[in-house]
Amino acid sequence: MCMKKYTVEIQAGDLIEVGRFRNVQAKVKSIEIDENQQPVIVTSRGRKKLFTFRLSKLYKTPKQILMEKKK
Repeated sequence: MCMKKYTVEIQAGDLIEVGRFRNVQAKVKSIEIDENQQPVIVTSRGRKKLFTFRLSKLYKTPKQILMEKKK
């Protein structure tokens, strides 16, 4: 079995996408630990569990995808 390890850097001020369809941008205000010792992201739109959102800085915009296809 092959195990993979990922490191994601999230800082206050980063933009994330939240909501049912991950189409609403929110700004990260802080990162806290809840009563179960799990990381929670405090955003301008409320508290979110870690990895129940999309990081805007990790995916490409449609314009970037089109530019890569032209090359």
